[in-house]
Amino acid sequence: MSKSTSRPDERRLHPSALVIYAADALKNAFFPVLIIVAVTVFGRSLDTRALLQAAIYGAIGLAIAVTVGAIKYQTTSYYIGPEAIHHLTGALSKKVTDIRLDRIEAIDIHQGPLQRLFNVYAVDVQTGAGTKGGEISLPALTPAAVEELRAARPQAAHTDAPAEDEPERPTRRLAGRELAIAALTAGQLGIVVPVLAGASQVVQQLFSNERQGEEAVRALPHSTMVIVLAVIGIVLLAWLLSTLGAVVAFGGFTVMRDGDRLRIRRGVVERTEATVPVGRVRAVRVVEGVFRRPFGLATLTVEITGYADEAAAARTLFPLVRLRDVDAFLQEFLPELADDPRGLSSPPRRAARRYILLPTLLGAFITFAAWFEVGPPALAGVLFGFLYGHERWRAAAWRLADGRLAIRSMRLARTTVLAPAHNRESHTLVQNLLQRRADLADLEVAFGKQTTARIRHLDASDAHAAWSSL
Repeated sequence: MSKSTSRPDERRLHPSALVIYAADALKNAFFPVLIIVAVTVFGRSLDTRALLQAAIYGAIGLAIAVTVGAIKYQTTSYYIGPEAIHHLTGALSKKVTDIRLDRIEAIDIHQGPLQRLFNVYAVDVQTGAGTKGGEISLPALTPAAVEELRAARPQAAHTDAPAEDEPERPTRRLAGRELAIAALTAGQLGIVVPVLAGASQVVQQLFSNERQGEEAVRALPHSTMVIVLAVIGIVLLAWLLSTLGAVVAFGGFTVMRDGDRLRIRRGVVERTEATVPVGRVRAVRVVEGVFRRPFGLATLTVEITGYADEAAAARTLFPLVRLRDVDAFLQEFLPELADDPRGLSSPPRRAARRYILLPTLLGAFITFAAWFEVGPPALAGVLFGFLYGHERWRAAAWRLADGRLAIRSMRLARTTVLAPAHNRESHTLVQNLLQRRADLADLEVAFGKQTTARIRHLDASDAHAAWSSL
């Protein structure tokens, strides 16, 4: 495309896009520099030469990031035609993306710290074929430009009006008390696991060579109580980070039903508004986490066509709902998929030993491996395996009635999938040799990349009847 083809109505991003692009490029250089500094500090000697090199590398990275940001800003533009949005980007290789206005499913907006500083929004234009993010991403648009984009959709311009214009639309906000409970009971493994892994890496580093290992052993407190307190301290730190992460992700969480769309707003550091067409929602998952289940609490997430690669937070319908209120909540905001996760039918009692056997055997193996190290306390492995298998059997349940399917299962969290049967992508009946002898079978129903409902060891006649009905 030559320069002479530029259009008079072609628009550039807000000038703050230069800073935003540069910051995005700088993130790629930040982690290596951080590693250099960390290695220097933990090397027990402050190497000023290495720090100077890190500073030089950082300055070079900053210069490159600013250059990249300037180039991307200068070579990115868009314009709105009578039938499509046109997005142009690229310096050496020009890329032009056209999206028909009547194919736009959603216009999602985000406002991170830099966008808030300049009072602009990042915009993702989504279609039904969308994956993570959007087919067109514009990182810095003014509020007026965002409204212009929304108004360009002829079939849904009125639905993109601000929520306050129509207060009668069903709306629910995660109140302060609910946010506190949701954060304290989140137990986000994405934060907890890295903290524990980081602690193990520190220990490994301390014992990386013989001399350091001897010094580390001398430095360790020779008190079981102190060691236990240290472990508790690490777990509490992980829990605290999990709590803070949940507050950041779900602060200000609001869901609103707007015609045939759901509007979901969330975030403290990065404020996000996602528009979800109801027609793209395939299933609802009722997730009772380990810390929420004793209190009858759950998180509602959704399987959405085109959103499978998004982070879990982006697929959250509401972070905290009482289990007994799930049906009422869905009747208000998503009646197309409303159902009650309670009152489901369990597999037959003869299936219990099949749920219990494998975890118990695994617990026995762990017990045998740990016996020579810890002695009788290792027997807890067998008990834990038995109890875990028993809980999985108690959690397993299902129902197929009036064209609506509900299937509950448990790994760590207890999850119930609710969906109209016609939303399924596939359904499978599985019966191995041992199950045939016991007249049992498994039923699997897939609703998307992230959601496959599976109920194991059903009575074979029930499984075949359900499979035939589906």
